Parts: sequence; structure tokens; C-alpha cells
Amino acid sequence: MKLNCVKGIITLAVLMLPGVMTAYAQNLLKNGNFEIFTGNEPKDWATSNIPKVIVVVSPETRCKGGTYSVKCEVKDFHGSKMAGMISQNGIPVSGSSFELKGFYVLHSVGKDAGFVSIELMDADGNTIKICQENLTNPAANFTHFTMAGDIPRGAVKLDIKMTLLPDKDSDALHEGSYVLFDDLELVPVTPVG
Repeated sequence: MKLNCVKGIITLAVLMLPGVMTAYAQNLLKNGNFEIFTGNEPKDWATSNIPKVIVVVSPETRCKGGTYSVKCEVKDFHGSKMAGMISQNGIPVSGSSFELKGFYVLHSVGKDAGFVSIELMDADGNTIKICQENLTNPAANFTHFTMAGDIPRGAVKLDIKMTLLPDKDSDALHEGSYVLFDDLELVPVTPVG
């Protein structure tokens, strides 16, 4: 019993060392689990859908958790290929860094890739930093991804965009490609100590 108590005290002491322990805030994304939709529109997200014309963003019952995920797909639109895109803008940030984590499924035709962009801005809306992640590995099952970066001095808000991009060599999207996103969490991270 004494040994377990000593191990617990040592573990607690190590975690309390400056710079070792990290504090996480709550999820900055609204509806990051995509459980709320109005028609084809996920609540609190803007999409590239054109109502009554073309739907490239929609709810999907195949999900990591809950009832729905969001599907961004590529469709033909009068001879051009249009990709579904979701975004949340003007998300307030603080702390020294951020972490975006979640799950995706990627069905890629012609090497199309999932794409995540985070743009950090100052109070006037000037871009200070852009972080981007290409999800290039096709995944038939929900696969975890993490994206992290520093929050530069002066950054007070960020925009997040998620879509599909063509393979850099072909420069053209392919009808039938899609990406599903679910259980997204965006948190500022501040070292404690």
C-alpha cells in the first residue's frame, strides 16, 4: 500500500513541474460532432452547397460517434467539378498553441485528397498565419488525425475550412471522390507552470 502511495506522489510531482503539465480548454468548434443538420446544412457551419441547384455537403449516417458525420463530395456542375466545403469563421482563440483533432474517411478517385486549412488573424482580420494539412491516405474506416500549431502574437481569431483538393500533378478534381469528417475538436493549448 505504501509503495502505491509513493508512486502516486512521485507521478503527481512530475506532472506539476513547470512546462510538463498542459491545460486544455473546451472545444472551440460548434457542432464539431455534426449531430445537428437543417436539411443538408450542418448547424454553425457554412457550406459550398447551392440550394436547389447542387448539394456537395450533406449528412452521412456512417459516423465515428453519434448519429451523423458530414460528407463533402465532388460532383459535376455544368462540366466543372465542384467540391463540398465546410467552414467556421471568426472563432476566438487564446493561448500559445492550438490542436485540431478528429476523424475522417477518404474515398479518393484520381488521388484527390482531403484538405484542412486554419487561418489565424488579428483583430482587423489580417492573416497572420496559415496552417494546412493534406489528408492523402485513402481510408475506408474512420481514421484519427491531429493538426497542431502555434498561435502567433496578435492572433485573436481563426477560420477553419475543410474540403477536397485535386492531386497536385493532375490539377483536376474527380467526380466520386468524397471525405467524411466527424468528432472534430479544436482546443487552445496553454502550458501550465
